[in-house]
Amino acid sequence: MIGSVLNDSARGMINAQRELQKSANEISRANTSDANPEASVNVATEATVIPPVNEGQKSASQRDISEPLIEQRRQEQIFTANASVVQVANETIGSLIDVES
Repeated sequence: MIGSVLNDSARGMINAQRELQKSANEISRANTSDANPEASVNVATEATVIPPVNEGQKSASQRDISEPLIEQRRQEQIFTANASVVQVANETIGSLIDVES
């Protein structure tokens, strides 16, 4: 019984971690070009002047990151809840061992 609770909670923690990584990837790609996601960045050795950013313009590749941020928070709560279940199961196993000793 306790073993299945531990297994289910551990599986829940792993799934939450996977979803956290997925939403983190979405956030990291928010303002990148869709043309080549594996493209490397070439660092210029000469000083170049960068024009100021106009806040009013949005690029076509700009993605909304609100959903991945919400998903991050949700998965954090799921992970924490599963970790709490693991902790309670661990304490229960410890209590059972103490009773039998």
